[in-house]
Amino acid sequence: MKKKNVILLLILFLVSSQIVSPQSKTGDLPVFDFSKDYPQKKLRLQDMADIEYVPLETTDDILLGGSSVLSAVTDKYILIHESQLGDIFVFDRKTGKIYSHFNHRGQGGMEYSWIKNGTILDEKKEEIYVCSQFIFVYSLKGEYKRTLKIEGFENDMQILNFDDESLFIYDDVVVLEPGRENRIKKDPYRLVSKKDGSLISVLDIHFSKRYTNKIPQQLDNNMWRTYQFYYPHNVHYGSDIVIMDISSDTLYHLSPNKGLIPRLTRTPSIHATDPRHIWIPVLTTDKFMLLGTFVLDFNSSGGKIPVFMYDFVTGGINKVSILDTEYDTRAWSQGRWEPGGDPAIAKNMSAEFVEVSLMKEAYKGKRLVGNGMKVAKNLMEDDNPVVRIIKFK
Repeated sequence: MKKKNVILLLILFLVSSQIVSPQSKTGDLPVFDFSKDYPQKKLRLQDMADIEYVPLETTDDILLGGSSVLSAVTDKYILIHESQLGDIFVFDRKTGKIYSHFNHRGQGGMEYSWIKNGTILDEKKEEIYVCSQFIFVYSLKGEYKRTLKIEGFENDMQILNFDDESLFIYDDVVVLEPGRENRIKKDPYRLVSKKDGSLISVLDIHFSKRYTNKIPQQLDNNMWRTYQFYYPHNVHYGSDIVIMDISSDTLYHLSPNKGLIPRLTRTPSIHATDPRHIWIPVLTTDKFMLLGTFVLDFNSSGGKIPVFMYDFVTGGINKVSILDTEYDTRAWSQGRWEPGGDPAIAKNMSAEFVEVSLMKEAYKGKRLVGNGMKVAKNLMEDDNPVVRIIKFK
């Protein structure tokens, strides 16, 4: 009998270790009401944040193309990749000088075909994860180290850095020709090992019904293609991750220290409208969150997305426009700043590329702040774009 109890306890332990549950699913959460006309608030980006510019070294071999992606900014490094060509650049965070540049695009066992799901920089381990048909792990100088073969790579997925030991995986809705809908996962969030790609845990976010931002379109000769709206589902918040799923009425923060925490809910429910009224994460700081909304109507051509600010301190919600006085000289009714991407960066920061032509124009108008005027003074027309780091107060 004692042996059976030990076995039962072991089974319970193993099962519980595979689930990351919210700390609490009860209690009153703040509510974002899609039907409410929230008051308008006008802000200036330069009043909210300090600005720093990092010019990137430019040589004949170090030229960033138009498809280059700013992937990560850490204390020491800036990581950039080019999705189709396969180039990976590591720059020094303080000086902007090149630290390494490599390209392992190919068909070999240690090579990637293209960079499908981005790149990840682990500064502590000095490793770069290239997410292609598998996850290929290299040193910062480009030496091959290992391959992580994770279940589900034949489907769409998002991969983010999470903590020292794990990667965050989101299995997107698979849009294929009709009849193969059974491949859609009801528990799409998990953590996998950085060491070997094995499953560490499944997040306790279950969907009996999942919606998608894409639809299949039939072409000639019984061929199919995907038509979709591009927008973020899950974004970095320092080492935390903001989870705002299209199929969920709850926004979560996933923290290495605190686990899965529900932070905000919505009304009406995502299930109550057709076409769906979607919310998307834009930016999160310790003081506020920016989120956008739009109607997922595949018969429309899209349009401007209104942005709302939820204040963590007061609990207030406002519709906001944020004027960027360095680059946007238009009227308040037109001017608006939004993050240009979602690189992995420390909390209360955002980072984006700024083209040299824009900086030169702002330099002439003496509008640049921080070290902007000093950096712009020495820029040449053919230089690589500059990295602008925005540090919210």
